[in-house]
Amino acid sequence: MSETGPRSVAKPAVMTYTAVITAGDDGWFCAQVPEVPEAISQGRTLGEARVNVERLALEWRIAEGETPPEPVGVTVSQVTVTSS
Repeated sequence: MSETGPRSVAKPAVMTYTAVITAGDDGWFCAQVPEVPEAISQGRTLGEARVNVERLALEWRIAEGETPPEPVGVTVSQVTVTSS
């Protein structure tokens, strides 16, 4: 019987995406990740929406065996519109 060294266990990759969270007129918050089009969720609070989009949309994709896209970076900027 041969002795082997400790097994190396691959650490899961950590990826950081940008979540865009908006408040709805109904009091709910909608969270979406532009880099992952199907990553859309909601919550009654800002924190709940954030957790839901991570857990339900992003982690689900990984659990289904799909490789999440590489984060590309999203720029979020305000724009001003002047009405006449």
